[in-house]
Amino acid sequence: MEDENNVVTPEPTPGTGETPAPEPAEPAGEPQVQKPPKGFVPYQALEEERKKRKEAEEQLKNLTPAPSEPEPEDDVFSEEGKALKGDIKALNEKLRSLEKREARKEVEIEFPILKERKEEFETFLEDEENSRISIRKAAQLFLAEQNLLVEKPKRKGLEKPTGGGQVIPEPKLTAEEIDDMMKNDWRRYEKLLREGKIV
Repeated sequence: MEDENNVVTPEPTPGTGETPAPEPAEPAGEPQVQKPPKGFVPYQALEEERKKRKEAEEQLKNLTPAPSEPEPEDDVFSEEGKALKGDIKALNEKLRSLEKREARKEVEIEFPILKERKEEFETFLEDEENSRISIRKAAQLFLAEQNLLVEKPKRKGLEKPTGGGQVIPEPKLTAEEIDDMMKNDWRRYEKLLREGKIV
């Protein structure tokens, strides 16, 4: 019976005459999900957007053929001109491939970790955005995205000079002469002391 008497009932508030509504208890087991900060975009959403954009660009390329150099009519060139034109195109393609290969070698020498992650880097280069920039910049960007870019240690300018190994010179004067000089000719003693000729 006493337990029933100890129950406290909320009193009506003086202004409204109603009892206050009980506050809902928060479940302790469920953690609250924090909202991401304004402007935050998850990585998965970026990847999906890249894929969709790539597909859309490929469809656009397939629908509208890109007008390359206007092809002059075949009647304008002689047989030799046509052969030379074909040779020039082949040489230009070969030159571009050699330049790409050379640039790739230089980048792999500078960043040896790219050899280990060759396939990932290839897929990175196939992206439309990354194919427009130079291979060196693309390699730096790839390594930065993968958190593999090692910062070069900052150069500190010139070394501070060290005194080197300084050996105290042996005095040419005997201890008695130094004692006598200290008492009688203190200016000469002070001068020799400052010059480091005596200790």
